[in-house]
Amino acid sequence: MVEDPRTPAGAGRLRRLNEPRPVVVETTANNEPAAVLWQGRLQPVAAIHDRWRIDDEWWRSEISRRYYAVQLANGSRLVVYCDLVTGNWHVQPYRGPQLERLWRGKPL
Repeated sequence: MVEDPRTPAGAGRLRRLNEPRPVVVETTANNEPAAVLWQGRLQPVAAIHDRWRIDDEWWRSEISRRYYAVQLANGSRLVVYCDLVTGNWHVQPYRGPQLERLWRGKPL
């Protein structure tokens, strides 16, 4: 048997998974990421492995984002996106199967 912790049950202790976080991104003239402030240092983007756009939920609150799967000069791999409504940049943890293959140099 498990002992009753005597704490209220509910969603108050839950946290969102894959929550985006604000990030500082320097961009090129085409508004693509050129460098990302990551772990306290401005890291140049060594490669953009993929890019995609999401436009959704216009009937509630508009979502329009341009995503980039990038590899930084220090080897870190990130998914960053620009919120096209606000202009703010975010980093969002994502390691989907296609990105795993891209980062290992295998064709899709």
